[in-house]
Amino acid sequence: MHPMLNIAIRAIRKGGNIIIQNYDAQKFIKDDYEKKQYFIKQVMYKTYQVISEIIYKYYPSHIVIKKNTNCILNDKKILWIINELDGKKNFIKNFPHFCISIAVIIKKNTEISAIYDPIKNDLFTSVRGQGSQLNGYRTRCTNIKTLNDVIISTNLKCKKIQSKSYLEIYKELILSGISFRCTGSVLLDLAYVSSGKIDCLIINYNLLNSNNFIAGQLQARESGCLISNLQEKNIDFILNLTSSPKFIKLIAEKIRKYYILKI
Repeated sequence: MHPMLNIAIRAIRKGGNIIIQNYDAQKFIKDDYEKKQYFIKQVMYKTYQVISEIIYKYYPSHIVIKKNTNCILNDKKILWIINELDGKKNFIKNFPHFCISIAVIIKKNTEISAIYDPIKNDLFTSVRGQGSQLNGYRTRCTNIKTLNDVIISTNLKCKKIQSKSYLEIYKELILSGISFRCTGSVLLDLAYVSSGKIDCLIINYNLLNSNNFIAGQLQARESGCLISNLQEKNIDFILNLTSSPKFIKLIAEKIRKYYILKI
């Protein structure tokens, strides 16, 4: 095992313990939005502190940052990006679908990733060029050759979508026999696609492009997934698809009257 992956696993499990310890505790908080927001911020702060302390203990010269932190990549510095809780709304609502992630950037490349679901005790790991694993077993994305009985995960943030064809695409795919899921954790969805639990992820391009989900991108690529873009013909609106190359071609063929495939 890669030595930095070993430390990442140790750190992410410790962070998961903090999440689990506080998961049931929030039930005793009354339905006060401000109190819940303060509570979740404290949980995330503690989780980040525990994870970063373990990393600095073994690699004091490395840089550790939170998600969405602006940082200029330096070839001489190794960067650890921590997403201390993806699926925050699920956590607040006691919906057990959320995760923590760690991504290690070396010479501007994502070399190592770890995604941990503390509720199910599922650990997704990947090392660049060495594949993806779930709980120590090698994973591959699904090799679907048909649109029947397929599960696709997506984010339905339609308030930000002004394209009519966005909803037309969902209608087209649903009529093809595809089932959709909107789980509330994009990072865990990427891990599920990499392990074949979900066949495809369709999401807004700009959302997936952030460093929030960089660990999930490595997981997907190392499992054989292709990450491609579908750009609408009429306006500058892009959807991101993550799945096997064959399945992406099937999707592109189905909705080609709306979008152009860009790989």
